[in-house]
Amino acid sequence: MNSLPSLLTNAQTASYRALKRSKFRKQEGLFLLEGVRLCQEALHSNLEVIACITSKQFEKFPIPSNVKHFEATPVQIEQISDSKSPQGIICIARIPATPDEPNIKNTKILLVLDRLSDPGNMGTIFRSALWFGIHDILLGPDCVDPYSPKVVRGSMGAIGTLNLHTSTDLLSSAQEWKAAGGEVAALHMQGTSLQTFKREEPLFLIVGSEAHGVDQDLLKISSPLTIEKPGSGESLNAAMATGIALFELSKP
Repeated sequence: MNSLPSLLTNAQTASYRALKRSKFRKQEGLFLLEGVRLCQEALHSNLEVIACITSKQFEKFPIPSNVKHFEATPVQIEQISDSKSPQGIICIARIPATPDEPNIKNTKILLVLDRLSDPGNMGTIFRSALWFGIHDILLGPDCVDPYSPKVVRGSMGAIGTLNLHTSTDLLSSAQEWKAAGGEVAALHMQGTSLQTFKREEPLFLIVGSEAHGVDQDLLKISSPLTIEKPGSGESLNAAMATGIALFELSKP
């Protein structure tokens, strides 16, 4: 039987509200998850959920007894929430420790994000990666914070399952991957069609920034892969292009 929740204090409200900012997430090692589905999945994932904040009327599911449960007023929920329409539940989880470097022998595709800046795109890419069986993602410098509320919402729970790696120098990381026997490829407007490309070695697949594409130095050591365009239009956004690429590359 669950114990009654504690009332959320103003000091706690201010502390959790600050987690909407990257500086405080990194400082505290914590991040926010919002909404019924995300929080329910988080509570049953490998994430370490340290607190659950609900409105007084919240009855969608019971809060596990091993998680600190706080009851908040509608005003407090709105202050902490990053959503326009809060659903009456917010979880506070610990940012997972950085996983070991992906083992090239056990990684068919390492998805690499180069200066991706749009949180919606990143969240959707995380969701697509999980759908296609990709568990390791390498984030280069200047990517948006993967634990920002918009990324977390867009990932639809994938954030609690993926292995998020970081690199301070993607060029060096790509060269090391090649030296270990892997292949480096990049999504690009011109190159080999994804429909005809045959992956023969573990793949280091680079998705570039929305505004500038893949870094030129990375392109020089990559096999450019492109999505055929039977219709018209200037380009696809990063998330859509990644989803199509993973669909093609994950085929047996």
